[in-house]
Amino acid sequence: MSKKIIYLLLAVSIGLNIGVIGTTLIHRTVGPPPDQGPRPEGGPGQPPAPGQMVEMQLRRMTQHLDLDAQQQEAIRSIMETHMEQLSVLKVAADKADRDLSEAYGAPVFDTEQFNRLVHLASINRSRRDSLSSAMLVAEAEILTPRQRLKFSKIATTIYTNQGPPRPEGRDPRRNGGPPPRGR
Repeated sequence: MSKKIIYLLLAVSIGLNIGVIGTTLIHRTVGPPPDQGPRPEGGPGQPPAPGQMVEMQLRRMTQHLDLDAQQQEAIRSIMETHMEQLSVLKVAADKADRDLSEAYGAPVFDTEQFNRLVHLASINRSRRDSLSSAMLVAEAEILTPRQRLKFSKIATTIYTNQGPPRPEGRDPRRNGGPPPRGR
């Protein structure tokens, strides 16, 4: 496997793990809203439904990579084929991470339980990342070399709902001016 693919997979995995860790910490510190039952999938505070994810990611890829109609349909097909299973795997990975967080914060720390949960969380993340990798490989066959190069630089922004990368040396808190001193 080429180094570029490995770096791309690593970047996507890191982006997904950052999202999972952030979500875990937010749920641990904030928790669900009081006196509210489960919300419908894709509702406020919930992850988008698989169909919504397909459209959101396809829109971002089209915007950033200037996909033609044929590429859009091919990538939509890949996403529609895998997005529901990817969502299920993401939910399982998120639950495993929440369970791990709860076990770590328990009044009495159980090393064996914690180690089992670490193993389970790793397996769930691995399954999710493996499916994501398979999708990336299928998408790579559709993209041009120029599009793949650009995608390798912006993939984490597409999959983590961040904006495009900022030019280096700019601090958004200072209206695009230079970074504050001491940075």
